[in-house]
Amino acid sequence: MTRRAGARTIDHMPMSSITPLRVVVAGGGVGALEALMALHDLGEQQLDLTLVAPDDDFVLRPMAVAVPFSEGHVTRFPLDDLCAHFGARRVKATVEAVDPRARTVTCSDGRQLSYDRLVLAVGARTRAAYASALTFDDGDPVALNGLLADIEQGYVGSVALVVPPAGSWSLPIYELALMLAKYTCAVGFEDTPIHLITPEPSALAIFGPQVSSAIERLLADRGITVHTGSYATIERSGQIALAPGDRHLEVARIVALPVIVGRPIAGIPRDDHGFTPVDDHCRVVGLEDVYAVGDNANFPVKQGGLAAQQADVAAQDICADAGAPVVPEPFRPVLRGMLLTGREPRFLRHAAAGGDGESRFSTDRLWWPPAKVVGRYLAPWLAREAGLDPRAPAQAMRVETALPDERDARPLDLSPLGAIRPRGRW
Repeated sequence: MTRRAGARTIDHMPMSSITPLRVVVAGGGVGALEALMALHDLGEQQLDLTLVAPDDDFVLRPMAVAVPFSEGHVTRFPLDDLCAHFGARRVKATVEAVDPRARTVTCSDGRQLSYDRLVLAVGARTRAAYASALTFDDGDPVALNGLLADIEQGYVGSVALVVPPAGSWSLPIYELALMLAKYTCAVGFEDTPIHLITPEPSALAIFGPQVSSAIERLLADRGITVHTGSYATIERSGQIALAPGDRHLEVARIVALPVIVGRPIAGIPRDDHGFTPVDDHCRVVGLEDVYAVGDNANFPVKQGGLAAQQADVAAQDICADAGAPVVPEPFRPVLRGMLLTGREPRFLRHAAAGGDGESRFSTDRLWWPPAKVVGRYLAPWLAREAGLDPRAPAQAMRVETALPDERDARPLDLSPLGAIRPRGRW
């Protein structure tokens, strides 16, 4: 029997050769569940797995932007059922502290858990970037309901959507702009000005110039004005100053993405921005047998698909150490995103490093399962649980790019918003 690891096929070793390590996974999001599923599979179901998560459900949030427009929903999956399926023990708590020497974690309920390997997938925190703007967070999509009601009643003459500095993943604001444009037309106010303000040099610049140009044309076709390379300062309600230069906007309502900040854990190192530094195998720098994946790791782009890729890298490394027939490979991220448009689907691909180097723009679906969360284990599992039909139409635009190798030398260059400022408001 053989097992495929990455691009290589290797001989399958006897199951008895695997050391039953105690692996604790902290978190209940995409990175944590992808890690749990990968460990269960690659470890031949012989690892002692524990999931530490405070919530009862795994909440699939990427469709949250469509919820206020009745075009999507937030899906929940019970964590107890999921853990039972993948042979893991569930602890309903958060990890508050780690003692790397004693190899123990202290949970919020006071109990201590011992580990041989620890995977931290605790996510990051968010905070409002502007006191006088409505913050759009996928954790509370119904916060937009009031805005939509006011638009329908004719009380909102214009809207500005703002990407703040350090708002690493800007794609949701583009989805919101397109959804709003469709909504204003549907309620009879198609001439409502919609402005999108972003520090990015071009729309979703991280996906490359060809994809960016296509998205800018799509926004222009929907009547959305994009102010790229612009940093917004809200001077007072409805008054926005744009830098560089001496430009001003006056709008009826302002919606902004939140700022992403690190989630500190006692005993775990963090960088100047509050995130946990990791190496190419997602091992926490300076510690043994501790891994960090997802938004709280110091990779500058925060996105669920990347969290899943990091989780796979960590699981490979752990299972290889346990004697499983796995060849651990370093983190070589491929960024994939699905952009909800509210109308016809569009599919794009751009290889920024390696491959043919060409962008693809197609009306045909280029992937399966057609979901916003792309993970080797989690995506197929979600598709099965949701009963997705692979032939069903996808009202979305998919974009994909391989991130450049020089990310290791200049990691913050990957963020289209530049270096993260750890404190202060904009």
